[in-house]
Order: sequence, then structure tokens, then C-alpha cells
Amino acid sequence: MRRALALFWLLCLCLATPAVAQTIMERLVTPGPLSSAHAKLEAKCDSCHSSFRKEAQNGRCLTCHGGVATDVRTGTKFHGKFAPARNGACKSCHSDHKGRSNTLIVLHQPSFNHAYTDFALTGAHKRAKCSSCHRGNDYRGRPRDCAGCHGPFDPHKGQLGRACQSCHNTTAWKQIQGFNHASTGFPLTGAHAQKACMSCHAGQRWKNLPATCVGCHAKDDAHKGSRGTNCASCHSTASWGTATFDHSTTGFPLVGGHAAATCAGCHGAGNANKHPSRTCFACHAKDDSHKGANGTDCGSCHNPRDWKQTSFNHDTTQFPLKGAHRTTKCEGCHKQPPKIAKPPNTCFACHAADDAHKGGNGKDCAKCHNETDWKKVTFDHNTMTKFALAGKHATAKCEACHPKPPLEVKLSSLCSTCHAKEDPHAGRLGTDCGRCHNAESWKEGVRFDHDLTKFPLLGKHMALACVSCHADKSFSAKGLTCAACHEDKTHKGTLGKPAQCQNCHNTTDWKVWRFDHDRQTKFALTGKHKGLVCSACHARPGDPAKVGNQCVDCHRRHDPHRGGFGDDCARCHTTNDFAEILVGKGRTKP
Repeated sequence: MRRALALFWLLCLCLATPAVAQTIMERLVTPGPLSSAHAKLEAKCDSCHSSFRKEAQNGRCLTCHGGVATDVRTGTKFHGKFAPARNGACKSCHSDHKGRSNTLIVLHQPSFNHAYTDFALTGAHKRAKCSSCHRGNDYRGRPRDCAGCHGPFDPHKGQLGRACQSCHNTTAWKQIQGFNHASTGFPLTGAHAQKACMSCHAGQRWKNLPATCVGCHAKDDAHKGSRGTNCASCHSTASWGTATFDHSTTGFPLVGGHAAATCAGCHGAGNANKHPSRTCFACHAKDDSHKGANGTDCGSCHNPRDWKQTSFNHDTTQFPLKGAHRTTKCEGCHKQPPKIAKPPNTCFACHAADDAHKGGNGKDCAKCHNETDWKKVTFDHNTMTKFALAGKHATAKCEACHPKPPLEVKLSSLCSTCHAKEDPHAGRLGTDCGRCHNAESWKEGVRFDHDLTKFPLLGKHMALACVSCHADKSFSAKGLTCAACHEDKTHKGTLGKPAQCQNCHNTTDWKVWRFDHDRQTKFALTGKHKGLVCSACHARPGDPAKVGNQCVDCHRRHDPHRGGFGDDCARCHTTNDFAEILVGKGRTKP
């Protein structure tokens, strides 16, 4: 009862305390003094807290900090973009009641992601220290324009305004890019576009600069004013040394080599020769390799594009130029000027020294050769001779068959005329090589039909090369029996000599053989005789047909009776088992 009464009077005392100061209850429950920033609120707990409503504390914070409240509502700046700051409790980062010296802003600068603010760090800003821009706890309200921070360092002293980013970027302050100079009324072209700003704007002079060439380049005028002040009539910003004057307005258009010549090349230094002659010879007499022998009308052969490239139309003469003649230099044929001596117009007259045939094929070179390529022969052997070239003959060089000129030695059309020394048969098969061989390949495509002989090729004989049987290349008859080619290495004469291989074997496969001993001999294989290899009985050389068919012929040494019961073993014994004895009509074993 006394405890309840004490609590009642304590509650009344708390309620009776003036509102301007903390109540006794508030002083009892406070965790500690507020930071210096919130010190004035220490007597007003309800400024930050709502009794029995922790969830209302964020609202109290945002009521005072309106800028942060706007950030959270609009999703801008750090508190609006960083999810934990936008959705979490303010006190989770800004903890108070830790004393007057406690700071409410705890920021780990190395790991802070500046992208959550409205000012992403790029270029050199990434390397700058936080304190370079933020002094103390000044993290809000910092200017975002270049001039806001860098105005005091502006080398232009504000003459170009505050939009520094129109020329500069955060990567490198001294690297100028992006400014559109055309907006000034003077677009930068050619070499102007490559110049540094200070080349024209020396001393930070940005207004009232001259816009004419002579206004800036009078001191560079090589003509010293003799061509007037309109530099652009000849020159351009692309290259000061390249003149663009339209010479065709003078009646003498510049083409070819003239277009590349310097003005002084024709007009002399300082335009000393204002009206030079317009004839080729007047200027180029010293360059005339003909020394005047061909007259002074240089233009009839030469042109200004290339002095050494003549344009004389030789086709108007009696000798039109074709093939290699068209690319030959004039002096290659004209050892003397045409007006003094004309060269001959026949091939042999000029090329006798080049004739590999030494005149053996006559002087009509054009029958085989042409002007396009002297070494490329166009003689048609197929239509102009009786021996059409086919196969390897078509690609052979002329001298391969004609060691001497055809007019001196005519060749026969027989193969043996040229290839006798290459005949592996040494003439034993005659001279008509074409019966078996062809001109495509001497060793391949042999087309002799062996089936027309007495020995048609069957089975594996069909795939054999000729020399497999005819090793001496004589291709004479070897014999029609197997034994004529195949030595009996397996049976070694035990089945007769000469071996009659065909009785068991065939040409399809030597190892696949078939011999019916029951039908093809007078000794049917029964009992244990059936399945024996041939050599079990035929172990000695000789004719199998002459081998006896009595038991004793093979088994005399096995006779336990030593001939006591005669030679007819079959009276008592069978081929199934020697121990099996015939008794009457039955069989028994002891």
C-alpha cells in the first residue's frame, strides 16, 4: 500500500514539473547527454521521441531535417538513393545521447560510394580527398557546377562564363575538347583545328579578334603583299604551302606535272615572269632528249601528265603497235630519229639476234610467236601438222621433240621414234606402243585387254599390276597353270608335281579352298578320316592318285597283329575307332 502511494506521488511530481525543463522521469530514463548539435533539444524529449511509439521517431527526425525528408521523398541524393538510409531508422547511423562531443555523422570515407549522391565522381575527382570539397561535416549543399568549386582558379577570369564543361572535362583540366568554335562565327578548319587555343588567344584575349587571313598571317606572307590581301583565293587552312588558285582562269589550265609545279617554277621568284610562254619547247628546250631532231611540237608525242610517257599514236603509221611493242620505249626500235631513219617492220629484221632457232624455222616468226609474249608459242600443232598433240605432248616444249628445226629433220608419228630408249620391253612387243599406252601417262592407264588372251584375268588377278606376273617386262606367255607362277610352298609336292592348285583353290581367295575327297577320289573320308588336314595322309611328295586305298597302306606300322590277320583291316575294324571291333552285324569294344 505504501509502495503504490509513493509511486502515485512520484507521478504527480513529474506531471507538476514545468514543460520547459526535463521532468524527473525523463531525467531518470535518459541514456545520456545529447550531442552539441542537439543540445538545445535536451529539455524537449518529445522533439525527437513519441511516448510508447518508436516507429514515429523517423518522422520526428525528418520534421526537423526537411532537406533530407525531400531527398527521401524524391529518391535523390544519398538518403533518397541508398536503400538502408531511405528505409532504415535514422538512429541506426546517427546515434545520439553519447555526450556533447559526439558527432552525429559517422562516415567511412574510403568505402563511401559517391554514386549514391547526385554527383558521381569521374576522372580526377575520383582521386581527390573528401576534405578537398567537404570541410568538416558539410556534406549537403555543395555546388555541382565547375565554377562553384574552381572559380577562383579560372585562368580566363570569368571571360568565358561558368560552363567550364563546354571545353574541359574531369579527366584532365588542360585537355580541351568538345567546344564548338563554329558557334563563335569562326569555324575551325584544316590546320586551325589542330592549333592550341593560346596560339590565337594569346594573353587570354577572347573577344574582337580578326577573322581574316591577313589579319593574323600578314607576317607570314611570302608575297609581301604583291598578291593582295585575299589569301583565300589561293591558299586554304588545310595547308598554307598548297596553293589552290584556279589557273584555268588565265587561259592556261594546269594539268599533269604542271599542276604539281610551284608557282615560282614558271613565274620565277617574286612573280618576276608574269606572262611566261605557253609552248612546250619555249620552257622545256633544255629537256628535249631529241635535241630538236623531231621538231618543236612536243605535244604530238608527250603530254604534261608525264614527260616520259609518250602519247604518239603509232597506229597511224604502217606498223601498228601491239602486245609488248606497245610498252617498248621509242628508242628501243628507233635508234635514230624517225625523220632520219625508219626501222624495218618484219619480226626477223629486228629480232634475228633473239631467234633461238638460228633461222632453222625460217623467217616467218609470226607463224608461232606473237607480240604479246615472245616465249608464248601460238603454233597450232593439231591443225598445222599431221600429229595432234594430246596429253603430255601438249605441255612439252618444242625442243623436247625437235632437237633440230622441223625444216631440217622431220619426225615420224610412231611412238618408238622418240621413245625407243624408254621402252622397258626392249622392242619385244613391237613399235605400236599405242595399243597399250596413252599420251596422258606412260605408266598409268595401260589399257591392254588380257581377257583376249588364253589367260583371262579373274579374281585377284584383275587388280595386279602387269609387272607382278611379267617381272621381266617381256610380257611373253608364262603358262596357263597356277604352278607356272606360284611355287608350291605349302604342300611341297605332296599333292603331286606339277601342283594342280585349281583342283582346290580359286583366284578369288587363295585361302578359301574346297576339295570333295568323297566324290573326287576313290577313297571316301569316313570316321576319324573326316576333317584331317591333307598333310596328315599326304606327307610325302608324289601323286595322290597313286596312293593306295587299303588301311595297311597308311597304318601298317600301327597293326598290332603284325600282319597275322592279313591286310584287310576293314573286316574287323572301323574308321570311327580302331579299337571298335565288328562282331557279326554288331560292333563292340573290348
